[in-house]
Amino acid sequence: ELASKVMIELLGTYTDENASYAREDAIKCIATALADPNTFLLDPLLALKPVRFLEGELIHDLLN
Repeated sequence: ELASKVMIELLGTYTDENASYAREDAIKCIATALADPNTFLLDPLLALKPVRFLEGELIHDLLN
């Protein structure tokens, strides 16, 4: 759980200009959140720029 919080904080530091560089981290963060039986709210991930960069991809569609 702590690792997930750190990953979310890290992804929150990216800007529109460099969000694409965090693509793999964003995918790992989404996959981890979906696999965690204690995670019920995925909306905070949608606000992260690297996650928004994945719009249109299947992994992003799983958040909706």
